[in-house]
Formats: sequence, structure tokens, C-alpha cells
Amino acid sequence: MRHVKKSVWAACMVTMLAGTAWAQDKPYAGVELKMLGIGDTSVTRVAPLVGEFEAQTGIKVHIDQLPYPGLIDKIIVESSSDNPTYQLLWVDSPWVGMLGEAGALEDLTSRAKRDAKEIGLDDIVPVQLQELSWQGKLLGFPASGMTWLQQYRQDLIDNPDEKANFKKKYGYDLAPAKTWQQYRDIAEFFSRKKGELAAGKPLDHDLYGVSQSYSRVQGAITHDYFPFMRSFGGDYWDPKTGLCAMTAEPHVKAAEYMKALVPFNPPDYLGLMWDIQSGFMERGEAAQAAYWSVRSVRLTNPDEAAVAKNGKVGFAANPVSGAGPQPTYTGTLGFAVNAKSPEKEKDAAWEFIKWATSEKLMRRFAEEGKGVSQFRKSILADPKLQAKYPYYKVLLDSQVDARRRIFHPFYQTVEENFGVELSKYMAGETPTALEALTKACTAVNTQLSMFPLEQRLRWIRDTPVKVLAK
Repeated sequence: MRHVKKSVWAACMVTMLAGTAWAQDKPYAGVELKMLGIGDTSVTRVAPLVGEFEAQTGIKVHIDQLPYPGLIDKIIVESSSDNPTYQLLWVDSPWVGMLGEAGALEDLTSRAKRDAKEIGLDDIVPVQLQELSWQGKLLGFPASGMTWLQQYRQDLIDNPDEKANFKKKYGYDLAPAKTWQQYRDIAEFFSRKKGELAAGKPLDHDLYGVSQSYSRVQGAITHDYFPFMRSFGGDYWDPKTGLCAMTAEPHVKAAEYMKALVPFNPPDYLGLMWDIQSGFMERGEAAQAAYWSVRSVRLTNPDEAAVAKNGKVGFAANPVSGAGPQPTYTGTLGFAVNAKSPEKEKDAAWEFIKWATSEKLMRRFAEEGKGVSQFRKSILADPKLQAKYPYYKVLLDSQVDARRRIFHPFYQTVEENFGVELSKYMAGETPTALEALTKACTAVNTQLSMFPLEQRLRWIRDTPVKVLAK
């Protein structure tokens, strides 16, 4: 009987010790997390691998992928609940001002500083961290770093016959555009109908000289207008009043330029949202586009874009206007933690973010051909990966001088009003760019004027993110 008791006691001790070891190795084992996500590569690349994360940590993660339109409204509802369904949130960087001011997102500064070596904090392009900050607080972590860059059909631009014909017509050599005037000339030159020749071959579809976003849905046109506006030397706000200032000459010129590209866009240009707009490049039906690098990864993948099989896409920094070179227009798609989540779930969510954005996983995606728009310097600078993904070098070089995009708490108001008024101008419903911009700015300022000057100025101040402070 004593031997039996000893055996039972020993077995219990082994079980207890094993349980203790499990708890030490996997302190969050059994925690379940849900992410409110989107069907973007920053999510779709990670989602199939969450089982690997669960095996490593014991944390189970379920990702719901919703459409972009309306996602921010869903996040606002979630972050207002005292018992949220989602602990992890996919965020677009323009939202951080609104969500940050509301206290909706957990401040990740202390966690990122504590784990700086583990997460390779120094390896991240600084502006990508700045993009996800509000008033110096790090409210999200980069999962996909973006710039607005130039994409073009390299197979068409490199063709000798096309080069000869272009020079004959315009008087200068055909090459990726250095100026917006050249960009417009290239758009005009390559606008062709089905059956006409392109690079010596008859087209089986219409070829559009350019593909940009003009839809007012979710402010898609606003997302294209802002980088044009910035490249023409404009800015969002009056630094003395904190009010909308997008009615000056650079702003008007940018809107007029966008309208000048309309004849070379697909005929349904007013319906071009991001996926539709980029689809023309992916199918090889557009000669060029100024667009976010987040979709560039698809243009080099024959499984995702026909143009990677039937043509070749090149990449370059965006052209300049008469105002001269301007800071690169950046953006970031990131993962954040719902501030209303219980502490243990917040900590588990941070473990997931560290894993999902790690150098190891990002490099794995790149090497397997399932890249994302990278934010890590070591990956962007890798010569082998630059050869595989030509836009990597453009991303890295162009962010030496970069400036984040809009981050104001009233971003949705700006997006909505400028989306409506710019779309009306492009459609010819509003006669002048100045009238459209004035209407949009007035609508924004009607709301902003109710707030004290000090608060308005704080909202437009881009306080350096503290996690970068040494």
C-alpha cells in the first residue's frame, strides 16, 4: 500500500511540476483573443499562421476580416464597450488622432521600450513608428509601412519603338516621370484602344494611361488628393489658427492637376476606389499609377497580378511639381490593443503583435514571395530582396526625408467633406477647384471653430513619439 501511495504522490508531483513549467513557459496559455481586421496583406499574410503562434504561446487568436469602409466605425463601437469583443485592432494611421484623443487604444510605449531588443526597435523606419503615435504615445505597431510612390509599366517604357515615338511627339526621352508634367505626357501617350499596338503587340483590351482614385466612397479621392497636394507644396492646417488651410495656390493646382488626368483614366473613374483602381495596374490595363506601396507587393507576384506574368512593373519615387522636391508622403497600417481589454489580454495581445510584426516573420514573407510593404530597414536594404522586390529600394531611400500624413481627430470630417466636394469638381458639378476646396474647408472649420485655439493647435502638433527617445 505504501508503494502505491508513493507512486500516486510521485505522479501528482510530476503533473504539478509539468503544469508549473507550462505556466512559466506559456504564461498566457488558454487566453483567447479576437482581432478586428481587414483583408489587407498586413492581415492576410499573418492570418493563416496563427496556429503557429498558438503552438508557441498557448494563445488562441481569431481574426475577422471586414471591408475597409465602415471599419473605423466598428472600432469606435468596440473601443467604447466596457466588455469588448475584440482585443486586437487593425488601424490605419490617419485614425490614431481620433482614437488617441478618445483614449481608445492602449499606449504601447513602455512595452516597446522594455522589449526594444526583442522587437528590433532600431530596425524600424522611424517615421513608421511616428505614423502610429498621438501626442508622443505609441498607440499601434507597424505591420505594413507605406509610401505613396510611382508604379509604371516598365515593359512599355523600355520598348525601343515606344521610346522613338514618344521622343518624336514630346521632344524628350521616355523614362519614368521625374515631373508631374512628364507623368501627364506619359498618361496621354499610352492611352490606347483595344486593337491598337502597345510595344509592338495588338491590345486585347483598352489601355489607360493612368489609374487614380476618384471615388468619394470612404474618401478614396481624398487619399489620392492629399499626396498630390503635399507634392505641390501644400499642407492641411494653418499653423496660427489650427484651421483648415487647403484653399491656397498649391492646393488648387493639385486639384486641377488631378482633373487634368481624368481623360486618361478608365471611363468609370468616379467609381475608382483603391482595390478597383489598383486592379487596372494588376491586370496590365494601365500604364502607370501614383499609389500606395501596400499594393506594390501584388504587382510582383504572378499569383496575384496578371501583369507580373505578361509584363513588368517598375517603381520610382513620385514626380515633383514646380514647388520642387517635397518630403515623402508616408502611411502605416498597424496592429493596436483595445484599451478597454483586461490587463492579461492586453499583455497577450502585445505578445501577438511582437510575433506578427517580427523581423523573422517579415523576412519569411519576403523570402517566400508573400511580401508586405516592409517597415524594417534590414529587410528593405537586403540586396537579394531588393532584386526580388524592386520597390524595396524606393521605399528605403524615399523615407530618408519623409513626413507622416494627416493624423487629426477630425480626420473623418475632413475625409468626408473633401471626398464629396473634390468628386463633384472632378465630375464637373462644381466649376472650379477653389470653389470645391473652399466648400470643404468651410464645412471642416465650422466644426473646428467651436474648440479653443490652444486645443486646435495641439491637435495639429506632431509630437515626436517617445519610444524613439534615447
